[in-house]
Amino acid sequence: MAVPTPEPLPMGLGVEIDRAVRLTDEGHVLVGGSPPHALRLPAEGVSSVIRWLSGARPDHHHERVLARVLIETGLAHPRPEPTVPGTDTQVVLVGHGGDIDVNELDATLGTLHAEHPHVRVLVVGVSGPAEDLARRHGARVVRGPVEGSAARAVGLFACDAEFVAFLDIGAEPGPGWLHTALGHFADPDVGAVVPRTPAARRCHGNLGMAVAALWALRSDRGADPAPVLPWGHTHRGTGRPAPPNEHGASVPWEPIRALVVRREPARLDPDLGSVAEVDLLWALVERGWSVRYEPRSRVRVPMPVELGAYLGARWESGAAGAPLARRYGRRATGPQVALPALAGVALTAAGRPLAGLTAGAVGAVATAGTLCAGVALPPVDAVRPASVELAHTARTVAREARTTWWPVLAGVAVGGALAWARERAHGDDLRRGRRAGRRALVAGAVLTVPHLASWRRRHGAAVVGPLAWTALSVAGDAACSLGTWWGVVRSGSVAPLVPRSQPPASTTSVESQQVKGGSVVPLRKPASTSFVSRR
Repeated sequence: MAVPTPEPLPMGLGVEIDRAVRLTDEGHVLVGGSPPHALRLPAEGVSSVIRWLSGARPDHHHERVLARVLIETGLAHPRPEPTVPGTDTQVVLVGHGGDIDVNELDATLGTLHAEHPHVRVLVVGVSGPAEDLARRHGARVVRGPVEGSAARAVGLFACDAEFVAFLDIGAEPGPGWLHTALGHFADPDVGAVVPRTPAARRCHGNLGMAVAALWALRSDRGADPAPVLPWGHTHRGTGRPAPPNEHGASVPWEPIRALVVRREPARLDPDLGSVAEVDLLWALVERGWSVRYEPRSRVRVPMPVELGAYLGARWESGAAGAPLARRYGRRATGPQVALPALAGVALTAAGRPLAGLTAGAVGAVATAGTLCAGVALPPVDAVRPASVELAHTARTVAREARTTWWPVLAGVAVGGALAWARERAHGDDLRRGRRAGRRALVAGAVLTVPHLASWRRRHGAAVVGPLAWTALSVAGDAACSLGTWWGVVRSGSVAPLVPRSQPPASTTSVESQQVKGGSVVPLRKPASTSFVSRR
């Protein structure tokens, strides 16, 4: 059956191969993505990929078709040419986390005016000295709420430009942040771009800096570009980047602190509170738009430093799953994981490590077999992506257990430790005591070891010792878990608690042939899909 040729990537957009993708079989096969995907290239496709790796851009039709295929399978990301913003762009500033600081507003407006003198700026909800300051900077003041999604909805309604950027008052936009984000809109399929939001450089004492670092750990999506997908899942054939991509480790419904949207399709529902912007992005994807995370567009944002505010935000983050589940139904489920790997993790946690390793190995072998059979990939090159995916599943399940099933894990850890101590003291059943001790050890490790590793990576930003960092992190996990359960009770939907089965590994063969009538004939193979590009 003939299928349409994939739409070519627009001129002006480059291609960046995902850093986790590996070229094998002398460059003829690309392997990466999650779930793992292998793509076999024709000879001219190999030379195109080599050119792109050296910084060249797709410069003719069949190269741009191939680029679109790589992006849609999660093996590559668009790399835009910076676009100078003009009168077709507006910036909306809203408050965040309390009263408006006039000095912060002055700094943000000054940076915007110096960087983008022709961009119109709207400030929502300010009054008094802040309003006077905004008008002196040439900004338009709009009446409405002073902060949050309600203020952004008012600002969006007041805009008339084609593109609208949302920033918090006190944000520190980096050089070229808007130029880079706007470059993505050269692709008419792109509906929104999410800039990277690291923490602003400020000093607040040791505890305050540690809390700010914990906030940044959750709001900063990392240094790797990626598609933004509903619930972080694969979506309508669109692949995700492979697990080493930092964006994949972020929680998909964390609040958005900076955003650039195409105004016409954008809709904000302020009733959703802190996840209204997340819902906007997911709704765009559901309607067929592409949403991109662009780490080269950097906006430093102020991070709250109060422990109570941090724990409250973690609670809200957990509870956010409930309203999203009501909107997205069964698609709004928990983590997307491969069932064999999930079974392996569950068996290991239940005290059956050998059975768990066997289940995980069976799943990895099946994944490697699919990759080998689909595009004749050498077995040695199929082992790595299968193993990486297995390790990723273990990390995902452990993270979900910490942030969703925290009360259960804490109960197992405490109960197992007490049972082990009791049996050791009285000597009634040492074997049962050892089993309880192993369960307690596993549960305790899941609760704490990832945070110890996080402290080691962020030693300079943490400023506190490993025990304090881990205690603060565990408290945040507990707040997130309790918020999740509160949301489940209020909504009546258990969707945020239920894992979703991940699609199996897949393969694609891209063959260059003459095409008649604007359509192509896919060359089908078991467990594979094929695209044929124009020459």
